[in-house]
Amino acid sequence: MSVTHYIRGYAVTGLVVAAMLSGCRPSRIEPTTHLETYRNPRYKFEFPYPKAWIAAEPPTNQDGQAFNDPKNPQVEIRGWAGYRVTSSGKRDKHKRSKKDESQALKQNFTTQQGVAGELEVNLGPQISSMTLTLVQGKLEYNCYAQSPSEKFADYYRLFYNIAGQYKIPPAPEKP
Repeated sequence: MSVTHYIRGYAVTGLVVAAMLSGCRPSRIEPTTHLETYRNPRYKFEFPYPKAWIAAEPPTNQDGQAFNDPKNPQVEIRGWAGYRVTSSGKRDKHKRSKKDESQALKQNFTTQQGVAGELEVNLGPQISSMTLTLVQGKLEYNCYAQSPSEKFADYYRLFYNIAGQYKIPPAPEKP
C-alpha cells in the first residue's frame, strides 16, 4: 500500500472520530422542554419555567418567584414586579411621560404578547445572566435568568424563549 492510501485512511478515520466526539458534547437545554406556567397572584404577570425545576421559597410580599434547575442549582429563572424606583432611589409616584420611559429603557426586545422592553445579557467570569425589563405605568416587571458562565450557551435558548413568553396584564384603558 502507498503512503497516500494510509494518509487518506487516517483522514477519513479522523473525520469519523471528530463527528462521533461532536455528538458527545453536553446536551443543550432546548426551549421545547416541558414547561409549566407561574402566575403571580399580586401583580398578575406570568412566565413559563421547566416543569422539573424546583420553586424557591416565595417572598412573603408575593412580588415574584424563582425556580432552580435540580441538576444544577446555580441555574435560576426568576420573575418579579414592583413599583419603579427613580435614579434618586425613591419610588416613582409621579406620572412619567412616554418620552421619559422610552429613554429610561433601551427597547430592544418585544415579547410574544407585543410588549416592548429591554433585554440585557451580562457575561461574567463565573455567572452569566439575562434580564428582561418591561414597564407599564408605575410598575416594572422583570424576568431574570442565570447560569454558570461556562454553561450559559447551553441555557441561552431556553432563557430567551422564557423571556419571549413573559406576559404582563393589559394596560388599563384610559377614560
